Order: sequence, then C-alpha cells, then structure tokens
Amino acid sequence: MADTIIKAIEEYFLKCPILKDGCMRVDFLGPEPVEYVIEPIPGSPVLRRYVDGSSIRRYPFAFGSREYYSQDRLQNIENSGFYEKLADWIEEMNVAQNLPELPEGMEAQVLYTVSTGYLFDGSMSNARYQIQLALEYFKEA
Repeated sequence: MADTIIKAIEEYFLKCPILKDGCMRVDFLGPEPVEYVIEPIPGSPVLRRYVDGSSIRRYPFAFGSREYYSQDRLQNIENSGFYEKLADWIEEMNVAQNLPELPEGMEAQVLYTVSTGYLFDGSMSNARYQIQLALEYFKEA
C-alpha cells in the first residue's frame, strides 16, 4: 500500500499493459521519447463533507508523455491512438473495480478521464501529449 496518493497513482499506471518501454516520472518530463509523467493539477479537493468529518474527495491530475512527433500523420495518429487506448484501459479498470490502492484511511471510488488525450506541446520535434484525469476517493475523519 502506498503512503501517498501520488505514489498510489504511479503504482497503478506502472501496471498498465499498453505503456511502451519508457521512464515513468512525477512532476518532470524529459525531452526524449518515450517518457511518462504524472502531475497533480489544481482543483478543489473536497466534493462532500460528512458530519463525522469524513469526506468524498477528488485528486485531479494529468498523465502525459513525450512522444516522437513529426509531419508524418501515421506517427501522430499512433500517438493520439495511445491515449484512446489508455482511456479505454482506465474505463475497464473502473468496471472491474481495479483502482489505485490508497494510503490507510482512504478508499478509491472511481478514476475517470476529464478530457480526451491531446497534443499539449508540439513546439519541439518530440511532442508532449496528455490526458486529464481525476481520482475520487473516500477519506475517513
């Protein structure tokens, strides 16, 4: 069991069978493909607070990658297709109730996509793609 939410999310994605051989990082994405990154993004964490002090919370984050990028449409279709497959995998894991194992006192309820995968920065020959996600979880008082 992870001791932080971000560590639990990292461990969850490391189990994803569609990730290519590449480095997984948190809050840093290098310039060379293929690398992956998980980055928390701003958002209101508390969705619902109960009288006993427990709450339903949300942890918004982006999953990004550095990919080969060019005028070759087949390469760029492959990059975008990866994010379609990633969204499908996340949905399948939700249906199977296979969610990140959060720290003690927290229980994941659903992990969902907030956006489709998209080209975030194509200014370099190796582009950054990303998808925005949110993890909803129960936190004991």
